[in-house]
Amino acid sequence: MPKPSKYFFQAKDILDNNKKDVVAYLTLKEYTATEIALYVKAYEYFCKYPSKYDGATFVKDLIDLKGLDLDAMLHDYEYIALGAAHNFFSKWKSDLRYAKGIERKGKSAYAAWSRFIALLFTGIFFVPYVNIKRCIRLRS
Repeated sequence: MPKPSKYFFQAKDILDNNKKDVVAYLTLKEYTATEIALYVKAYEYFCKYPSKYDGATFVKDLIDLKGLDLDAMLHDYEYIALGAAHNFFSKWKSDLRYAKGIERKGKSAYAAWSRFIALLFTGIFFVPYVNIKRCIRLRS
């Protein structure tokens, strides 16, 4: 089993400096201010809750900045903080943004769309699992 990322357990000054690199990188990739703000919000969320970030769980080959896959970070944020996995439509939107982000940053189209297809199939089981787990947690 892959190890969760330790990226957000770095010192605050390092994380603050690296956040500037996130903005610079996305700016170079011609992301809009609104799009960059979403990545920054995800970055700040994981700075606050570092143990919630596991990164690209099974793949470590799409790193944007040293030790950080920005699309995996945003995808985790959407699943964890925004509840994207609670229904099929929001999960699909998040998974599609993930795949398009991989491709947009100049990474392999195969990597992008094979992950999207895998996420589509896992969603058949994952969305009900998330909702059952949530119901159990609410009852306890």
